[in-house]
Amino acid sequence: MDSLSQFVLGAAVGEVTLGKKLGNKAVLLGGIAGTIPDLDVFVTRFFKDDLMFLTIHRGYSHALFVHVFLAIPLAYLCMRIFKEKIPFGKWYLLWWLGLSTHAILDSFTTYGTQLLLPFSNYQVAFNNISVVDPLYTIPFLLFTVACMFVRRDKPLRRKIALSGWIISCTYILLTFGLKWKAHQAFETALEQQQIKVKQLSTSPTLLNAIFWSGIAVNDSMIYVGEYSITHPEKPIVFHGYPLQRDAEQKYASQSLERLNWFSNGFHFMVPETDSSAYYYNIKWGRTNFDETDPPLAFRFYYQLKIENGKVVAAPIENKRDKEFIRRYWNTLMQNIF
Repeated sequence: MDSLSQFVLGAAVGEVTLGKKLGNKAVLLGGIAGTIPDLDVFVTRFFKDDLMFLTIHRGYSHALFVHVFLAIPLAYLCMRIFKEKIPFGKWYLLWWLGLSTHAILDSFTTYGTQLLLPFSNYQVAFNNISVVDPLYTIPFLLFTVACMFVRRDKPLRRKIALSGWIISCTYILLTFGLKWKAHQAFETALEQQQIKVKQLSTSPTLLNAIFWSGIAVNDSMIYVGEYSITHPEKPIVFHGYPLQRDAEQKYASQSLERLNWFSNGFHFMVPETDSSAYYYNIKWGRTNFDETDPPLAFRFYYQLKIENGKVVAAPIENKRDKEFIRRYWNTLMQNIF
């Protein structure tokens, strides 16, 4: 999820583990622990390969196995810096939980988190919460900040912190229920429209858990549509795009393999010239709900080119200007309220 949500989650971990011993210092250290896994974005700057970001981000820095060992030097460092009589095990718990809860929270989003490295590069993605969801972050933030204004030896402080945890966890569970409802609606709509598919993925659109995207795939087509939990009477309109899987053979390369791995099969290609094509990764669904033309409807896509017998992949910048944000927000409000 976004950096603020991860900092708040880590801060809450710090409070429930060492808040009684360290007070607000524990909150700050927990927030740092919750931020560390996302520092992998800086590593990608050392690589010239534009696709390396897809492999590195949410890779080893988010692996649960790595967190088991990374927490050891961090805990030892805190023992040396802070003079409080806190056993190593307590320090270790703060850092291990701060790191691992970050990765687990990311796995609820659609991006894909490689929790199982180095044993598997499988992308864990439950697709039940948006990468930015104010209803998750704001209440959690308010409760975490509130507890910082209460003395660390007061029982009220722990009660406030635990309340924040209960509310945030309850919301995540609620999104699973909303996902189930949306998934059922998409399945019913596909059946009614006599669209046979082999795979269906559902995920919330940005900033909410009410308006959902559905992406369905069969042997030749990929379909995308949207559904509102609060407006179930609105019909689901699916827009189909030819997969162009035969075209992929022409661009067989390590770059294409990496793109296919990242998209989890939810992609299609549009030939441009004899030696170039556009690759659309649509596992997030549409970002512009008023458009069906691929370059306008989808934000994440690449141009594949054959240059000197080699396949080159370059990301296409699809900027989100004020007009895009305004249209997105208006569409979101119309489908929520």
